Amino acid sequence: MRRILFAALGLFLATGANTALAQQGRPTAPPPSGNGELRGIVTAAEGSVPLQHAGVAVRSASDSVLVAGAITAENGSFQIRGLRPGAYFMRVTLIGFGPQRKDFTITPAAPTFDAGTIAMARVAVALQGVEVTEDRPTMVIEPDRNAYRAKDVAPAAANASEVLEAVPSVQVDGEGKVSLRGNENVAIQINGRPSPIRGPQLAAYLKGVPANIIERIEVVPNPSAKYDPEGMAGIINIVLKADTDLGLSAGLSSSIAETDRYNASGNVGYQSGPLSLMSNLGVYSDDREIEGINERERFDALESLVSVTNQDIGGRTGGKGQNLNTTVDYKLSQKTTLSNVLSINRRHGGDTQTSRYTELDETRSPVDYYSRPRNTDTRGFMVDYTMALKRVMEPRKHELATEVRFNRSHDEDGSVFWKQPLSSSGSPTTFPVEGENNFTDAITRQLTAQADYTRSFGAAYKLETGYKGNARWLDRDFLVETDSLGEGSWTRSDLSNAFEFDETVHAAYGVLSRNAGKVQLQAGLRAEHASRNFQLVDAAQEFPYDYGSLFPSGVIMYNPSEATQLKVSYSRRIRRPGTQELNPFPAFFDLQNVFIGNPELNPEYTDAIELGVSRTGKLGSIQLSPFYRYTTDIIRVNINTADTVNQREVTSISFENLATSNSWGADLNGSIRLGQKFNGFTSFNLFKQVTDGGSESAVGSSAVTWSARFNGTSQITPTFSVQASYFYRAPVNIERGRFEAFQGMQLSVRKKLNGDKAVVGLRVNDPFNTNRLRVNVGDDNIQQLTVRKFGVRSAWLTFQFNYGQPPRIRERPPEQQPPSSTPFQ
Repeated sequence: MRRILFAALGLFLATGANTALAQQGRPTAPPPSGNGELRGIVTAAEGSVPLQHAGVAVRSASDSVLVAGAITAENGSFQIRGLRPGAYFMRVTLIGFGPQRKDFTITPAAPTFDAGTIAMARVAVALQGVEVTEDRPTMVIEPDRNAYRAKDVAPAAANASEVLEAVPSVQVDGEGKVSLRGNENVAIQINGRPSPIRGPQLAAYLKGVPANIIERIEVVPNPSAKYDPEGMAGIINIVLKADTDLGLSAGLSSSIAETDRYNASGNVGYQSGPLSLMSNLGVYSDDREIEGINERERFDALESLVSVTNQDIGGRTGGKGQNLNTTVDYKLSQKTTLSNVLSINRRHGGDTQTSRYTELDETRSPVDYYSRPRNTDTRGFMVDYTMALKRVMEPRKHELATEVRFNRSHDEDGSVFWKQPLSSSGSPTTFPVEGENNFTDAITRQLTAQADYTRSFGAAYKLETGYKGNARWLDRDFLVETDSLGEGSWTRSDLSNAFEFDETVHAAYGVLSRNAGKVQLQAGLRAEHASRNFQLVDAAQEFPYDYGSLFPSGVIMYNPSEATQLKVSYSRRIRRPGTQELNPFPAFFDLQNVFIGNPELNPEYTDAIELGVSRTGKLGSIQLSPFYRYTTDIIRVNINTADTVNQREVTSISFENLATSNSWGADLNGSIRLGQKFNGFTSFNLFKQVTDGGSESAVGSSAVTWSARFNGTSQITPTFSVQASYFYRAPVNIERGRFEAFQGMQLSVRKKLNGDKAVVGLRVNDPFNTNRLRVNVGDDNIQQLTVRKFGVRSAWLTFQFNYGQPPRIRERPPEQQPPSSTPFQ
């Protein structure tokens, strides 16, 4: 509570800076060298109200190269000086209004052009039945996805992970794992490309992506054959803000909760002629307290209690990192753009925990006390580079895009475990014994090449086709050393192993769309050939696997009115086994729980059918999306509570292909906007999942669960807003276990200073301390209860400052996800 009070005091004092910032004017783009001048006034067509912050871009009439620009003042006026003699056109834009264009000429005889009063009319932005006549909505319903504006759903968020946490149907757990509709097998993309980091390191990477550079989050539950088929639950695409249209811009953002919990980022954008540059650097630190328990009860064949182990866990976990993203676009001609995208990520994590054990007999009387300290240190470094060339003959109708991408990631992970005998009072009785040292060194390289071609035939047909090849190489060494007597004499354990994993995927696709008035049709097919080779270096064993796959897709959309849309869609998806699931060597994640992989796993395939009904009115929108998924060769965990590994009695978690899985349910999403005073959205998700283990397996489950989310923002004054969000997930059954209910809440307030130039805010996470994980697993032999609290509760003071032109979204040349809401635009 002291942190919350101090943060609130800081918010109050920071508002005093408003007067000083208000004296600063909005700078214009650097003018060219000349004596010509352009001036005018921008107003609303209705009522002739002056429009502030409208963008005025001046371009050369011959080649459309940007020459100069300005932002309108409070009275709607603008003035651009320094124009050389020549022919130009000006374009005036403002969100919620139709753009205006006017041609003009500067001559030595007439160096000044007065554009007069430029009246801008409010427009309705058609989004396949979604009509918006007010400001840009928080949620946009499109045929194949829902898009959520980041600054509306999570205005006080510090990083991408916190933005995703506020998006309907998306959940981020205490360890940073992302799931969609309760399924963690979701593909995360950045600007339409697969994220540069996958697996456990993805959570740390998302914490390093600043929230202030995110434009929107797109949730695509049923993608077409054009997109990579990975991600059984669908795709979550994080769309970053593009470069600025005019001159120089910059921004700073920071938030802090404690000395070792903070986020800070800075971005700079520059555009001059054919060159555009956007760069961002973010740093973060997230150190938090971890606490929890494990309780294991063992039973004999008569179901009588044999023994009990109580484990109390306490410690701290955290991570630090830096993330650099730079995009450089250069227009080779009016139709051709060369793009270079560079991402560099460095991360360092630490985990210091102590587990205190109490062993009890069948009467629950203590028989032994000891603790097991654990120190873990992780380090990672990633470089990702993309070079892309795009030629636009006719925007969204005739385009050719190519790109080559290379990624290299180096991850190191070291852990040290000990057993410390204790007395009943908790004091050490001897020196530490049973030491264990684990060290992992992994290098991943990935090379991707792709080409995409789009061509429209008249107003009715559109063809999209392309090729993508991907190769990935992973080399991983895992060293385990033990010191059973605690004398400093370390011996290599048989658990040590090294493996090499190679995977290649070649894919070609074709998608044909047809516009038939109120009915729109789309059919696609993607063909893939994939091969993998999992090689155990020390054991000289190889597990090669080659396979081909077809991924059809289809969409039928019907728009009975401009405000109503009906659709049915189908797609086929794949989940390829991860290296942890394939590696047959045991990997302990604590003393009593161990992963054991299966190198002969098959990929699992899901056929997904989804219906959609959406309706949009002046006050908001509502969408109902029933879905059905049928999965074959489903990969599920097999929990053995009475296993023995490396002379330890453990609970082992292995993986196997079961027969089938059926899941069905529905999403209900709604949004509301009451003028400028309140906007919000709510979502409700209900689904049932049934796993059939086959006739020879006892591993199966049938579960019904639901989740709900509410997010509301109230604009108390034009510069002060309050937001609250709440998430609840009901209990869910898993194989031989059950996840208990989960809930989380967040409150935030924001104060704008001098328009949009500066924002100060206060965000409180988990104010009622309810965010925790509780799992029960077991069988006739053992019952285990696991409870974890991840230290989510915190109060954050945030500050943002922008300089120059506000970022304007452009179509990024290599972007895989099209920005249009229909395939015929």
